[in-house]
Amino acid sequence: MSVQPFPMAMESDLSPAEAVRRLYVAHAAELRLGAARLAGRDLDPDDLLQEVFMVALRKPNDVLTADSPKAWLYGVAVKVAASRRRTAKVRRFFGLDDVAEVASPESPTRTMEQRDASKRVEQVLSKLSDKKREVLVLFELQGLPGEEIAAALQIPLKTVWTRLFHARKEFAAELARLEVIEQRTSGVAEERRHE
Repeated sequence: MSVQPFPMAMESDLSPAEAVRRLYVAHAAELRLGAARLAGRDLDPDDLLQEVFMVALRKPNDVLTADSPKAWLYGVAVKVAASRRRTAKVRRFFGLDDVAEVASPESPTRTMEQRDASKRVEQVLSKLSDKKREVLVLFELQGLPGEEIAAALQIPLKTVWTRLFHARKEFAAELARLEVIEQRTSGVAEERRHE
């Protein structure tokens, strides 16, 4: 699968700001969801999205001449999310702020089971290394092809597949571990109710 260049970059009558605005219209919703998944519950996905497009506005030639502007935007999102996660970790370590839970970026009409599943996925994702989390989120949850992930992360395509393989394996193992814990704790709660 080849990555297609952004057609608006070729239009000479568009200002760079207008071309970036069109990228925003085309990709903001999925980038926001991706940013939320990359950053975790501790960070505001709207702030991350804003920062991604601020970078795009500061560097319009970079994004508009990229082989895949969408992949370029995801690459910025990954870097911004990683930076924000590191900052949040340091702030928590030093007790500089109480981390409030960010409301789910999804629709409020989601069922309780979907919300629980989403929390479980986030919990499992938080156990992965940043590099594995980035590849897994971009491929499995955001649906980017391997070539775009490689471009976004500026890594070889084979590295994408290797990280994805290991991320899937670790994700499955951690999910299984959590399910065993839930079964054990729900059994204890069930026993206490019957006493």
